[in-house]
Parts: sequence; C-alpha cells; structure tokens
Amino acid sequence: MKVLLVFTLLAVLALTMPLAGMEFPADGFASGWKRSRPVETFVPTALYNVIDGGAELFLEMGFVDLRIQKYEGAGAEIAVEAYRMENAAAALGIYLLKCGREIPLAGIAERNSGDRFQVALLKDDYFIFINNFSGREELLPIMTALAQRISATISVGKPVGELDILPAENQVPGSALLLRGPYSLQAVYTLGDGDILQLEGKRFAASAAYRDASGSSCMLIVAPYEDAAVAAKAFAHLRRGLDPYLRVQAAGDGYFVFQDFQNLFGAAEMNGRQIRITVKLAQWPARFKR
Repeated sequence: MKVLLVFTLLAVLALTMPLAGMEFPADGFASGWKRSRPVETFVPTALYNVIDGGAELFLEMGFVDLRIQKYEGAGAEIAVEAYRMENAAAALGIYLLKCGREIPLAGIAERNSGDRFQVALLKDDYFIFINNFSGREELLPIMTALAQRISATISVGKPVGELDILPAENQVPGSALLLRGPYSLQAVYTLGDGDILQLEGKRFAASAAYRDASGSSCMLIVAPYEDAAVAAKAFAHLRRGLDPYLRVQAAGDGYFVFQDFQNLFGAAEMNGRQIRITVKLAQWPARFKR
C-alpha cells in the first residue's frame, strides 16, 4: 500500500512540475563541432560584467539569468548567449529593441533576425544571441543548426498580447516596441528624467510609428495601468516632470499639447486607465483646441 502511495505521489509530482528549460546542444550537433568550455551562468548582479553599458535595459525589461555556451569547429568559435527573461512579454520586448530591422533567416521556424555575424532568436521567455565571431559566411548553416536545436528544447508558451493595445490602422510594419521604464523609452522619445511614465519595471507600455495615406507620420506611446486612479497619478507625474525642452502650448482636463526643440508637436492625454502620447507631429493635433 505504501509503495502504491509513493508511486502515485511521484506521478502527480511529474505532472505538476514545469518542463525542463532551454538546453544547449551536445558535442557533435554538427560534424566537427564541440563545446569549447563549460557553460557560464550569470545572475542579474553579474550582468554588468558581461554587457558593457547595456545591462540596464535587460534588467529593466525583466532579466532572470544568462547562460553562455561556446562551441568550436572548422577553425572558428561560435558563442550562444541565452537570456532568460521573467516572461514572454519581457523576452519579446528585449528582442524588438535589440534586433533592429527584422531580417528572418531561412530554416529557423521561430521568430528570428540576423546575418552571418549574429542571429537573434525568440521563443517564449528566452531571447538568444548566436554569435559568429569570424563572420565567415560558410558558418551560417552551423548557426542555423544551433538555433533549431536550441529552440526545440523550449516549450511553447502563451501568445504575448501586450502589443494589442496599439491601433492596427496605419501602423508602420516592424516599428512596434514594448517599453518598461526609462531605458526602453529612450529608444522612442525623451519625455523627462527617470521613470517619467511610472512603469516601475512591472508595467508594459507599447509604441509604434504611424503613417497615413496623406503621408503624415507620428509616434504613438500607449501606457496602460491597473485603474484610472493609478493612470491619473502617472499622468500628473508626467506633467510635472516633463522635459524642459518640451514647451507646453495648451492644456485642459486630462490632456496637454507641447512642442519640442524641432518645432514638432506632441500631445499627452488620459484615456480611462491609459495614457496615450503622440509625438513627432508636423502639425498641431486637430482634436485639441489651440
């Protein structure tokens, strides 16, 4: 009876335990290629020792740990950097900020972008760089093989919905970004010092470029909050801490319009539990009185 109980408990435990995380390919994943050294692991406090000047962005977005595995073969070395983020949205956020213009490579099913020097790979809560230090073109199939083998060990998670707050109409393809604090916001626009949108490293805002049929363009930032009261507090903080180079031209209940040093216009407004900020407008935003 006790033996049966033990086996039953083990079976339940097996069903409830999470699947194993990402695994690096073993020696021989491709002919003549093997691991050149043991895996190196870095926790958040050690990330500054690995990324020169870029650790802040990873930490803001939700970095958990980094594992690096290096391989050697054909007289060259390839290094795999596997960044585990706290969730799939955090991984997507860092991927979008790091990959630049997305150029997918043939033979890799998961979302990716890269060339013969570096491949950026995204799957669930992992953001992965595969670095070819030599840049030799003939090593691209090895990089592809690594991407295929690694992604096969990562379970498919839930779809990321944090970009869905952005309007789809007139959105410029490939321009959407996720923001989680001052470092990621810098990639879009300077609104003020510090965590000006009060994202606090836990809320995701989204941004994208827009262009209509007339050729008019702008950037839109949408920041959602738990409720209208939290959004109002963040909006007041934005208004008080607005960058001095942004000159407020008009203000009303739940909105203000400003002009930047390039004489382009912007507008910030409350919309329920969201703050919506439109910037880089060539003309005064028509929906607000001048």
